[in-house]
Amino acid sequence: FYVVTGYEAERIEAFLSDLSRRRRVRITPIRNPHWNLGNGGSLLKGRERLREPFVLLMGDHVFDEIILRQLVREPLQEGEVILAADFRVDGNRLVDLNDVTKVLVDDHHVIGIGKDIGAHNAYDTGIFLCSPAIFTAVEESIEAGDASVTGAIRRLASRGKAKIVDVQERYWVDVDTPRDVKKAETVLYKGLAKPNDGFISRSINRRISTGIFTPLLLKLSRRVTANQVSILSFAVSLVASLCFFLALPLIGGLFIQLASILDGSDGEVARLRKIQSPFGNFFDAVLDRYSDGFILFGMFYYSFTATEIAGLFGRYSTSLVVGVSMLALLGTLMVSYTSAKSVTDFGYRYEGRWSAAGRGRDLRLFILAIGGVATLVHPVSVFVAILTVALLTSVIVLRRIWISWNYSRRPNPLMGITLKAVIFDFDGTITDTMPFLSGLAVNLMTENYTISNDEACRRYLETTGTDFGSQIEEIFPQHPRNRDVVATMEASKTQGILGHPLFDEVVPTLMFLKDRNIKRFICSSTQEAIVRQHVRKTGIDDLLDGCFGYRPGFTKGQQIEFILHHYRLDPNEVIFVGDSLMDCEFVRDKNVRFIAIRRLFEEQDFRERGLFSVQDLTALTRLWPQSQAAIRFVDKL
Repeated sequence: FYVVTGYEAERIEAFLSDLSRRRRVRITPIRNPHWNLGNGGSLLKGRERLREPFVLLMGDHVFDEIILRQLVREPLQEGEVILAADFRVDGNRLVDLNDVTKVLVDDHHVIGIGKDIGAHNAYDTGIFLCSPAIFTAVEESIEAGDASVTGAIRRLASRGKAKIVDVQERYWVDVDTPRDVKKAETVLYKGLAKPNDGFISRSINRRISTGIFTPLLLKLSRRVTANQVSILSFAVSLVASLCFFLALPLIGGLFIQLASILDGSDGEVARLRKIQSPFGNFFDAVLDRYSDGFILFGMFYYSFTATEIAGLFGRYSTSLVVGVSMLALLGTLMVSYTSAKSVTDFGYRYEGRWSAAGRGRDLRLFILAIGGVATLVHPVSVFVAILTVALLTSVIVLRRIWISWNYSRRPNPLMGITLKAVIFDFDGTITDTMPFLSGLAVNLMTENYTISNDEACRRYLETTGTDFGSQIEEIFPQHPRNRDVVATMEASKTQGILGHPLFDEVVPTLMFLKDRNIKRFICSSTQEAIVRQHVRKTGIDDLLDGCFGYRPGFTKGQQIEFILHHYRLDPNEVIFVGDSLMDCEFVRDKNVRFIAIRRLFEEQDFRERGLFSVQDLTALTRLWPQSQAAIRFVDKL
């Protein structure tokens, strides 16, 4: 990423440096001291660095990332620019009609553009796919007295070189005023729900957290962290527990539900501020377990001391309350424990409505909260709530034991799915290039930076899976030698990659999949031209449905997204096969299953991250028949 700064440049660049480190992306700031003369001048600052097609974004626009994914899939011809346009001229309430740039479109081409044009049928979203010809257009526009990007688009439009892509119903907001900030926040809050949210979270908790608590927390402190919100939720849980000790079950029940709602706010703060981290997930999970324990202990104490409950159960009261409370506490802990053990021991994550990891706590806390509030009717409601949680968690744990037993007998990540496509990583999965690439990278790092051979090798392997430029920027953020090192790496590896063979099992595996009408693709962080040349040279191009590689604006994650959309594939029917720990990051958010090849890393390295791994590609020819046999068996049932 290249970000042109001007106003408050030092402050913004400090933020970008931190963002680059946290998000593991390469961000290069370019300062424009004359930023106030027009955004066309800022665009020109990137001319020396951008010699291929690129995406141009306005820094003060918030938009749905699907717009960008749709835009980069559009074919861009020489000298063209493609503008993401919004045709909802009468229906988009997020637009400031007094400030928006209007566009007149005819047959997918821009005819006119500007804030003051009369006839128009679309709005400019500030999202562009550009060829380097945009720079010449900017210069021409500046010479004519218009130093804006809009002026450059107008120049290209006059030559028939400005096209559009419709954003359809996707959101976008131009944030210029405090009112626009409110609009953007409202849109972002609506998108904070997670796919694995339970029924209570979707129906109650998210509506309250996104509508009240999370906005309030961010208003009180823009620097509030997710971990601080997790601590707040834990503190509320302690208050809830204390209320039951003080014989205030109604108030305790309300505080339980409040803690449950705040438990969603920590993740919302993390996603809004882009500060998600593995430690944050770990810390939140630990506090959740302590919270559950304190809440159940408080409710146990109330049930144990309530005379109404003792009178109802008589001499069995103590045994019932103690036994059921222990079962509820142990069951709650075991739900979390089995989730972690399945990952560390099997590399398997539970899925499904009743077994999936990460679900169910919202329902359990809601049941306990209802138990506290229902004491308005009778105190026994607290005991009934504990009993319900005990039974619910026991059923979940027993079901997981059964699932794990079956999985341990025959681990198969394809079990239960109809496989339609396999996406292969290139380096280290299809071709034996990783020793060459790692050796080249380590030599460059030790020659240009202060780093040992062992440390350079470790850091390179940890970050492999992304393009080398991103790797270097993560390892040596904003180092002045980065650009030259990346250029040397790219120039040196072309012939080296072409000289390395396929792994022996590649052709038989591809033929096996082709014979069964399973689509086959390659994607890579290596430049696409090199990947395609290698595929042609080794003669496997006829065995592939698609071959993709890195080019500006088309990273490995975007390649996977393109494959899913262009070939109309359901992510649940696709697997990605790669050799890097980073590869799983590209598929995690796309619901594509990941199978690791044990070449760079050992089985334990993948297992610790909940990833299934195999020794080589021939394992696919064994796993697929097993999964199909299971599907046929279920169909017969």
